[in-house]
Amino acid sequence: MSTLIRVRDGVAHLSSGVSGVEDPSFLTAIVEGAGALLHWDATAGASWPDADIDDIAAASGWLADVYGPAVAAAASSESDAAVEIADADPGIVEAVLRLGHLAWARSWWPAGARIPALDPALLAAEIALTSHLVSHLLDDEDAVEHALRDAADAASRLAALPLALAPDGAAVSAELAELADDHGIALLPVTTAREEWALAAGGAGPASAGIELATGADAVRWADVPAQSVDAEGEARWWLRQHDGRMTLRVEVPAVDADVAASTLAARFGPSDSAVDLALERVGDRFSGETDVPASVAFLPAGERTLWVHDPVLAPSPGAPETAEARDRVIRFAADRLESPSASLAERSAGASR
Repeated sequence: MSTLIRVRDGVAHLSSGVSGVEDPSFLTAIVEGAGALLHWDATAGASWPDADIDDIAAASGWLADVYGPAVAAAASSESDAAVEIADADPGIVEAVLRLGHLAWARSWWPAGARIPALDPALLAAEIALTSHLVSHLLDDEDAVEHALRDAADAASRLAALPLALAPDGAAVSAELAELADDHGIALLPVTTAREEWALAAGGAGPASAGIELATGADAVRWADVPAQSVDAEGEARWWLRQHDGRMTLRVEVPAVDADVAASTLAARFGPSDSAVDLALERVGDRFSGETDVPASVAFLPAGERTLWVHDPVLAPSPGAPETAEARDRVIRFAADRLESPSASLAERSAGASR
């Protein structure tokens, strides 16, 4: 495979042409390397990452491992070139791609009614072990220690895997314990398997009484809510109702059936100059909230009856919505991963739960 090297404003761009920096964040796998950002389309089955190198000296310790010595030398020449990848370390390349995929899954896995949520403890364990394989490449010198602390409670989840995955769980648990011991990190002991958390069944519609004046639905932007909290294929619905001399706005959003889901979200209805804000609490199988609104809300033009659901920390202001095509692509990719022989342990565990 040939890699195109472009040097612009002191930054060397290495690209296979498969993906680009214009890809939206939820389609992009990222590894922060020393002196460079490695990235690729998470759903495209990349053989090598692309890279934006802003510090050749810092990246020199690993460039040849990932791209081979010829590409490493050409990237230092400060001139454009097309160079064949040769003599790269396949084990390092595979670990980089796996680490980027695991990090992508932790941030963007489209959990919902059709796609089971991934266990964050299993993801954390795999991220720690994979980070160790490429620790010389990573920008954070303490990345392995940080990852091990994130995985401190993974032993219990590894011990509770389905019987078919128990051997893999035991192997990961042993490797994790050895790595933690090498780094002086204390892991939590295995505890008695907890009861599986489950959301209570919800009703078929809003609980409010009264006369329904208007209703509608809007997609929830994935980047605006915590991963694995809102059903990736669900819509946020709203109702305007009048009863007892009051007008109320109710909002409901389908929640992911996972104990890692957020407990609260925020919603904003209407145009920015007269928007109605309300808090959404996770109750049963949905986030929901209700508030009194002025009568003028009922007279908003159809184009201004917009609903924005978000986490205020993640998304203080609205962004452009993802395209339906791109979202479908990610959901199809995740569904395929649940049955892929190359899937992570977290993905295979989720697949076994269906």
